[in-house]
Amino acid sequence: MRTNRRAMLFALESQYNDGSTTPDAATDALLMRSINVTPLSGSDIERSFIRPYYGNSPKAPGEKHIQAEIEFELSPSGDVGTAPAWGKVLRTCGWSEVIDTSTPGEESVTYAMVSEDEDSGVFFAHIDGNLHKGRGAHGTAQLTLNAENMPVLKVTLYALISPVTKAELPTVDLTSWVDGLAVNTVNTEKLQVFGAASPFSEFSFDQAGDVKQRKVVGANDIAITGRSPSGSFTIDDPGVDIVNFFEKSQNAETGPLKLVHGKEAGSIIEINMPSIGIESPTYADGDGVQMLSMNYAPQPVDGNDEVTIVCK
Repeated sequence: MRTNRRAMLFALESQYNDGSTTPDAATDALLMRSINVTPLSGSDIERSFIRPYYGNSPKAPGEKHIQAEIEFELSPSGDVGTAPAWGKVLRTCGWSEVIDTSTPGEESVTYAMVSEDEDSGVFFAHIDGNLHKGRGAHGTAQLTLNAENMPVLKVTLYALISPVTKAELPTVDLTSWVDGLAVNTVNTEKLQVFGAASPFSEFSFDQAGDVKQRKVVGANDIAITGRSPSGSFTIDDPGVDIVNFFEKSQNAETGPLKLVHGKEAGSIIEINMPSIGIESPTYADGDGVQMLSMNYAPQPVDGNDEVTIVCK
């Protein structure tokens, strides 16, 4: 058995934990950068016995779930108005998917976070000869776009467990996955923060979804119960005469953030945050150039609009 022979299939459920959805190797295979599976995540129940001698008391097994951390290259489908291959995984993290093909030349696929009726999924994680099935899966997502690196989408999935079985690795079709574009000056625009466009070296976003296994008798499911999104970036210091980030932080001001990666139709990903607050900026050095590093927190304006990811 080899650690570099792994595969995962993923499909959306028709309804939560429907018990019938089975992903297909021909249409539902994921092209991942990494996969880390925790087959039995959770805790056991302590049993405390009083006896006339020392020693451990046996434990009772508690409710367990399966956890999978997976990474993809963040790239659109290559065709405007067509959802990217990772879109269904993101939907199970509490994101909606809206496909707009109404205006030729302006087709797009937009993802925005929701606060109810989240999609759920089923995954089959093949760890060489061992097959781990996760049902009723929900998760949380992270984005990373750092200079001279590939853009990355990382998803942590939590799901109800099924018995681990022996299975041959599937023959998968990965042709729907499009190669990502490196984050650099050729492919990526400057980061726009508070209306100013600045060169940047690092950008990250963490959805920080609150995903839990409900340990209630008769309601053992994986639920999304909230989120606290945040992130960080490092930009060239524009100077306080252009944007005084120190003052904006002190005054708890908010402003927009926008990042556009890709320049040809079908390869563009646009990340929009209409209102972010920033924490105390700190100085950083980038090859002798003065830079600013700061954490930020997106805030909703009208609700469920704090972050959108648009593929176009």
